This record gives sequence, structure tokens and C-alpha cells, in this order.
Amino acid sequence: MRWTNKPFPAAAGGLAGLLLLAAALAAPAADSTNSAPGTLLLRNGDSLDGQLLSIDDLHVLRWKHADVAEAIEFKLDRVSQLDLRPPAPPDRGTNYPCKVFLTQGDALEGSLVSCSGDTLLLQTWYAGELKIPRLQVKSISFFPTTPDLFTATGPEGWTQGSTAGVLGADAGRWIFRDGAFYAGKSASIARDIKLPDTADLQFDLAWSGTLALSVALYTDSLQPMIITNKDNMPDFGAFYSMRFQNMFVDVARIKKLENPVLYLPAVVVPAFSQTNRVHIDVRARKQSNTLALAVDGQLLQVWNDTNGFAGEGAGVRFVHNGAGPVKISNLRLAPWDGVFEPGQTNLLNSTNQDVAFLTNNATLAGAMVSVADGKLTLRTNVTGVQPAKDISPAGGNATLPTQPDNVEVPLGWVRRLAFGPPQAEPAKELPGTVHATFARGGSVSFQLESWNAEGANVRSPVFGEARFDPNAFRRLVFQPLDSAAGNGTNR
Repeated sequence: MRWTNKPFPAAAGGLAGLLLLAAALAAPAADSTNSAPGTLLLRNGDSLDGQLLSIDDLHVLRWKHADVAEAIEFKLDRVSQLDLRPPAPPDRGTNYPCKVFLTQGDALEGSLVSCSGDTLLLQTWYAGELKIPRLQVKSISFFPTTPDLFTATGPEGWTQGSTAGVLGADAGRWIFRDGAFYAGKSASIARDIKLPDTADLQFDLAWSGTLALSVALYTDSLQPMIITNKDNMPDFGAFYSMRFQNMFVDVARIKKLENPVLYLPAVVVPAFSQTNRVHIDVRARKQSNTLALAVDGQLLQVWNDTNGFAGEGAGVRFVHNGAGPVKISNLRLAPWDGVFEPGQTNLLNSTNQDVAFLTNNATLAGAMVSVADGKLTLRTNVTGVQPAKDISPAGGNATLPTQPDNVEVPLGWVRRLAFGPPQAEPAKELPGTVHATFARGGSVSFQLESWNAEGANVRSPVFGEARFDPNAFRRLVFQPLDSAAGNGTNR
């Protein structure tokens, strides 16, 4: 996913009974047969759960609520945001799945068909083939071919925490309903999900009231504990506790009989004061003793533990200590090669050349000629070019196929391709632009012309007109219909 953040308006009460955020977060009743598939947020702060039916060319949005017989109509200029709950996206497939990062900040997932000096062709499941001007492309990152390492699909395998003496007499339990974990009171749940040495843990977090959630990482204990009394708790291996509290996140390094508890620097999270629904991405790499946190796609902090990596287990534990309900959904453990994607750090291509970053951490610099037929062709008759030997991911003295000034790299060896200047100016944002977040990460900006169950018709300053599958998105953020960013760089 591309890590870049845009603030969202906070949701508040209003429209008595129907718009209570606590009701949207609380677990559905046991006899519920019509769970809410999404949430609509208005510009005045009100929210309403239900289902998006359509948006017409007159900018009228039709919304269905379970307790109202007829669809409710809203003028689109009154709508701030839609949070949707699409089904799981299809498998990425094997034909060079990648994410294309554009100069104006969008990130589009698909399978790379070809790329020349003029045009990039991206085949997508959600909009067919998209034709993108090459100068609007900042970089391309290729996905690992391995599937997710873990996905939370139910309560099976999870351990509810013992509340005696830890969470208090009024503690509750986590409940799994409609693909999400809910807790209305203080509660703990944990599972050994076999966290690898290099891990990417992601989930969507929503709450009402006070946010106070602790996430134990690399723990071997499935029971909650009182950190201030850790040395009197049952035996446990060292772990990290990442605490989401009000406006900030901190990390504690916890080890029995090691005093005191070591705290890594806290980081302020602006999104926590702007919304009550965020996407959390936690990455860990034992080899470099690092943990990293992104919220709604923005990399906020990379912690380096100078005492060495503390995690001695492979489990995670979620402990809710707040007042009010909390919800965790779309929990998954994704494969990660330990390298941050472009846009996640400032470690980008600072040369005037195109650079191919290979899977064995070697690089090749030059000028891209083409990407086609399963290979990348670079023109390398420039200074500072790394020899085309000894760069095979398998090691050895593999020599790449060459022409007089070109070198051909199997696309399976390429982790990322970053383009050097010159590049086109970022596409200007159109009036009434919608910033859409994909269900699996990444984003796209467009003018929305219409929306129904069959498709969403959009217009983009980058790829023109397209028809998107509505199930592609988990969030739509609406700019005022009479506004435009002007230069497309303030995202």
C-alpha cells in the first residue's frame, strides 16, 4: 500500500437514534440478519449506517438504512465520506502483479501489461485495462508472489483473556460478528499467528469514546498482564506493547526481571483527532531491530531498539482498556521483504536515472527502454552503472542478456522500478474530486459521474474515462463540488 495520509472529518452524534456512532461500532444483536455494510458521514458530522444504492448524474446519493422502508436521498455536496465494506478482492494472479505510483500521489494495483517511454498499460480486475501516460508514473513496485500469511476469519483459535485482577471486575469479551472483532468493555484476545522475523500486520480500527488499545507484538503469552506488576505475573517471554492512546502511540519493550520497562519514543497521530476510523499498518524486522507504524497510509514512526529485538514469541494480543466500543476488522498478516515502498520513506531515487531495485538488494541504473514480455530493458551507457554481473537473486556469476547499450532483466528479479526526471507535472485536481481508497490499499482520484450496483463511471485527469467495479473501494472522501486543488500536490 502507498503510505500517504489525508485527514477525514470526525463523526459525531445527531439524527436521533439512527446516527449514533456507538451503534455502528457495537456488535450486531444475535438475531440480526441485516448487518450494515457501510457508513455515510455528512459534512455536519452526522453519520448513518446502511448501504449505498446509487449516485446519479444530478449529484443525488441514495442510501438504504435497515430501519427505513424507503431509500434516503442526500445531495452529494452534503456528503463528506463513505466507509464501505466490500468483499475480499480477488487474487492478484501471477502476471506481474504490481502497484503503480503516480506523480500526483495515487497508487493503482494491477498486472503490468507493458511500459514504454510513452505509455504504461495496467490490467486491473476493477476497471479493465488502464492506459497511463508514462511521465505521470513515479515508480512501480512488484508484489511478492506469496499470499497473505494469516487472515482473521472467525473467533476460532483466539484466546479470550482472563480478566481476574487485570482488566477489572466489569471487564467484557471480544465478539466476532460480520468479519470483525468488537469489544464494548475492557477485554483481551490473543492468538499465536506465527509472526515471522519480517512481518506486516494490518487492520482497520474504529472506536467511540476514548481510544485506549494495546497491541502486544511477538508475545508468547495469550493472557493480558499488568505491566507495572510484570515481575509477579506468570512466566512470559519478552514482547513489545504498542499502545494507541488518545492522540499518540508509544511502544514499550517488556521483559520479565528487566527493569524498568523501556519505552521507545511516542509519536503524535493527528488522524486520531480528525476521525474515529483508521487503517493501521505495523511492520517489524528483527534483523534491523526495527518496528514501524503507518496510520491511514502515512508512515509516522520507525523505531530502532538499540537493545536488540525483544520479541521472543510469535503471537499478537489486543487489549481494549477504553470507555466505549472498539472494532477491529480486516486483520491480516501480509508478506513483506523488509523494504519500504516508495512514498513510505524519503529513501527514493535521488539520481537523474531510472533505477531498478532487485530482489537481492542490488540495483541497476540507466534509462528504461521498455517493460514487456516478462523482462525489463534498460539502456545503460551512462556513468555510474553497476555491471550486469553478479546480480542474480540466486547468486553466482549470472550475466544478463545484453545488446550494445542495453541490458535485459527478468521481471521476476525486479522489486521496484523508480523513474528519474524529467517527469510531468502532477495532474491537476478536478472540481468535486473524489479520493477513493482501495480495499487492499492504494488510492485513486477522480470525478464521479454516476454509481450503481453494476459500476461506477469516473473521469480521471490521468487515465480518462473508466468504469470501476464498486466492490473495489473501502472508502470514498468527497471534495466540495465547486472546489479544486489547483496544482494537485496538496494530498
